[in-house]
Amino acid sequence: MTENVQRGYIFELISNLKLITIFLLYNINLQHVLYFAAFLAFGIGDGITGAYMMDTLGAGKESNPIARYLFMEQGFGGMVMVKVWFTFLILLSTHIIQLRSPDRMYWTVNGFLIALTAGGVMAINANLTALAGEIPQAPGEIIFTYLALVLILTEIGSFADGRTAHNGGACDENAFQKHASYKRV
Repeated sequence: MTENVQRGYIFELISNLKLITIFLLYNINLQHVLYFAAFLAFGIGDGITGAYMMDTLGAGKESNPIARYLFMEQGFGGMVMVKVWFTFLILLSTHIIQLRSPDRMYWTVNGFLIALTAGGVMAINANLTALAGEIPQAPGEIIFTYLALVLILTEIGSFADGRTAHNGGACDENAFQKHASYKRV
């Protein structure tokens, strides 16, 4: 009897996982993946590796004075939680700005999210390099690279948004009419 219950439970669990997978495959686009990657790298990854580095090597190893203060006042969990909430607020603000924009800035936001993810990866790399006992990349270089990526990728995204008519996959009639090869008969 318990074998049948266990089989039924496993079958139902597999069926639910299949449904969730199908739902995600049909509803997730590139921008959803970029939001998740930015949250994972900049929020969770940098928060955990930074807190672990300070926990292992001491708070003096952290070059960010705000993160150092948070770790000293709130400890490992508090510092990670603040980093996760801060990242969540950045991403929420980005999403709200995009929703309020008349042209939705699809590629501009994607450029920002890629830069934010890259910034998180660079910070994770610096934290792990310090944990390995090696000299990490200078914080100024990381910040400069991140800001340069933000400027370059958002400008490329802005250019792409201006050149494409991205309204949920449908063509924008005004953009189509403005195209040089369009002629009314």
